[in-house]
Amino acid sequence: MAAHAKQPGPAGEKLRLGERARPAFMAAAIVAAVGLALSLVLGYGKDGGLRRFYFAYLFGYAFFLSIALGALFFVLMQHLTRAGWSVTVRRIGEAIAATIPVLGILSVPLLAAIAAQKGTPYPWALPLSTATPEAVRAAERGEASEAPDTNGADAVEHPTLDSVVLQKRAWLNPGFVIGRVVFYFAIWSWMALWYRKQSVDQDKSVDPAATSRMQVLSGICMLVLGLTLTGAAGDLIMSLDPHWFSTIFGVYYFAGSAVASFAVLIIAARLLQRAGYLNRSITVEHYHDLGKYLFGFTFFWGYIAFSQYMLLWYANIPEEITWFERRGATTVASRVTGWSWVIVAILFGQLLVPFAGLMSRHVKRRPGVLLAWAVWALAFHLLDVYWLVMPQCPKFTVASIAVDLAAVVGIGGAVVATFLHYLGAASLRPIADPRLQESLAFQNV
Repeated sequence: MAAHAKQPGPAGEKLRLGERARPAFMAAAIVAAVGLALSLVLGYGKDGGLRRFYFAYLFGYAFFLSIALGALFFVLMQHLTRAGWSVTVRRIGEAIAATIPVLGILSVPLLAAIAAQKGTPYPWALPLSTATPEAVRAAERGEASEAPDTNGADAVEHPTLDSVVLQKRAWLNPGFVIGRVVFYFAIWSWMALWYRKQSVDQDKSVDPAATSRMQVLSGICMLVLGLTLTGAAGDLIMSLDPHWFSTIFGVYYFAGSAVASFAVLIIAARLLQRAGYLNRSITVEHYHDLGKYLFGFTFFWGYIAFSQYMLLWYANIPEEITWFERRGATTVASRVTGWSWVIVAILFGQLLVPFAGLMSRHVKRRPGVLLAWAVWALAFHLLDVYWLVMPQCPKFTVASIAVDLAAVVGIGGAVVATFLHYLGAASLRPIADPRLQESLAFQNV
């Protein structure tokens, strides 16, 4: 519950980054160029070509895409619920969501890999000519052949399409997938930029009708976001193993996206305040609510993660459990791998520990402590995305982790530079939103 009272806005508060954002923007852009170049150089191997680079790039890409989509969800949710408390925080979320068009451009290497039809990182993208006559006949009969070991030497050196993948070819074919991804980003980019433009233009026009327009479209936009996010999670991540599927994988990725976006909102707000901005607009009350969201979606992520695992474990169908087995989910001592320790770390680090740590009201009302938990949550979300992607990399070795770090730094630099550009181009909070006073006077009860 919350109590609200109309009070005048804080006077003399620093609300614009302006040119102060330029040095940080330039530094982030340089980091992006160096990181991407390093990942490309380090990820190239004589035997595997760009295989290692593609997996490292997808890992970093899926991580930052999740943050941007989570921020778009946050913006839409505030308008859908006609929330007043979040007005002073929302401009930060709008700037994060506005990085989606750049992420669309950054999807080009992955789309090029699909178009090249080499089977890396997506084995279903191989040309139909690689399928054996036996696999074609089995697919025509609707029979499933044994799924090949994608980490095996023969699968890497002589990739083929088996009958299972051939039966999914109508959905998983290069042209259709590329078209879908382009469509996803066109829709997301329009939503992110339109909502930010309406909000920024309202600062000048002082027209309350802009708020009404954003509210009216928020419902259909939220529905479209849910459908397209689910499709993108399946196309870009789940399809790394085309023999496996989960009907709630999209929800799993969404839950992680929400956790990551609220963590970044907390981190960004705190860093801006330490730099002298928004010190009166964002108060302990706002951090309290952001902490509630971080706690709530941490629990929701755990619920979805357990549901997905439990259903597959209980059914114990061979073609369904290979995905988890490859990622270390096993009770057989002889099959324990390094990924087994990763999944345990995710269990404790992304669910059990933050669940206990964020439960207290006092933690949520201490910005410094909440900042630490936000960094913790973001770090383990990064590990979770790594666990989703990297076990599918053939001949994966920890020794090449420098490629992964370079990819994260490179893509992260591009995203941060874009975020700073949008953050510096307008006021750090809406100044003409009809609910601004409600947000400034917000108090938790």
